[in-house]
Amino acid sequence: MRIIDKAAWQIDGGVPKNTVVQHFKTVFEWLDKKNMLTEEGQEELADGIDECASLHERLISSEALAFFVERYDDYLKRVEYGGDEGARVLDRLYNEYAQDRP
Repeated sequence: MRIIDKAAWQIDGGVPKNTVVQHFKTVFEWLDKKNMLTEEGQEELADGIDECASLHERLISSEALAFFVERYDDYLKRVEYGGDEGARVLDRLYNEYAQDRP
């Protein structure tokens, strides 16, 4: 199973738990808005994102997986972790990504 990110990795790295949870909520809500969550991903979001959150291939569409494999690190570099601009940054990166596709 391909794992893009885990809340525990960020928390273990010293990022405050509340900041990490907000980050994952932003990502999952963006994916939901773009219809890129699988049924399992939708259930994860509905159950509530917490410090045990994990972003992995079973939760997202193949399109989202390809996007995140290529651009997730760029997202983390561009976004203020825990800030409120996360969805806008994801939109910009996704638009750039989509333009690069044949």
